[in-house]
Amino acid sequence: MFVIAGESLIDLVAGPDGTLSPHEGGAPYNFARALALQGVKAGYANPFSADVFGVLLKRTLLAAGARHLGRTSPRPTSLAVVSTDERGQPSYSFYRDNVADRDLDAAALAEATPPGAVGFHTGGLALVPPDDSAIVEVLRKFRAQGLLCTVDVNMRPQIAQSAGVPLDRYRDAGLAAAAAAHVVKVSDEDLRHLGFSGSPLISARALLERGCRLVVVTLGAEGAWAISADTQVHQRAVPVKVVDLVGAGDCFFAGFIAWLHRKGTLRALLERPPSEEILAPALHHGAICAAIDISRAGCQPPTWDEAMAWPD
Repeated sequence: MFVIAGESLIDLVAGPDGTLSPHEGGAPYNFARALALQGVKAGYANPFSADVFGVLLKRTLLAAGARHLGRTSPRPTSLAVVSTDERGQPSYSFYRDNVADRDLDAAALAEATPPGAVGFHTGGLALVPPDDSAIVEVLRKFRAQGLLCTVDVNMRPQIAQSAGVPLDRYRDAGLAAAAAAHVVKVSDEDLRHLGFSGSPLISARALLERGCRLVVVTLGAEGAWAISADTQVHQRAVPVKVVDLVGAGDCFFAGFIAWLHRKGTLRALLERPPSEEILAPALHHGAICAAIDISRAGCQPPTWDEAMAWPD
């Protein structure tokens, strides 16, 4: 089982007339759903609220085939107000003080992780201080224990600023989490927020020097790269009519990880990075998963069979 930790929340999506429609969201939560739909055992470790939105989040997680490993919290569910521009690009305003998904510490996270877990995934708002301290502690502990650790950095500097967190402190948290993982996913925008000013490929290699084994860089319409110490592989974006981009990166990374896991090559990352022959089809599968998601409204991850049936 892959254990996933990080935010779960309700996206209140603004319509053209100003009405708000609730949709389940949160990058790690989306990843847990997407991974389970790809046929990989996934467990989500953060608490859900007992309120109506918490019930909805849990029901949707279970319907995807994932398990809820956490407890029920008396705190309310996190909220995000989402609007999209003419390109389908979302922007967010978050409401996350004293909320259920943050009602978690390192000890509770370790306790929620079942024996025999093979991997741990986190990222997103879990890296915003002060929440980062527990997450980085657990990443380092799990990596030392032999769990494969993956991080989707997914930087949100506006959230850090609104919480009064200095941006350099947030940047250091993102870098510490990336250094503690085996596989790191970043966008070109994430790399800039992490303080890198060179090309995405050069910046990714700087991340490798900090301790991770493999960096996956997403570049939107320009596709994605998988970069290790001795390999770099490019995947073009899969053409599709865009409805919106919500959850695209989460579905891409879940598809990428699911391909490696189902082909029996993921655990080898504990010892050495995969070859180009292994990474290329994994990137392609991830790109298909992202394309299917962005052809639908909101985050609607595809199943393994849907992705495999996609025409080349």
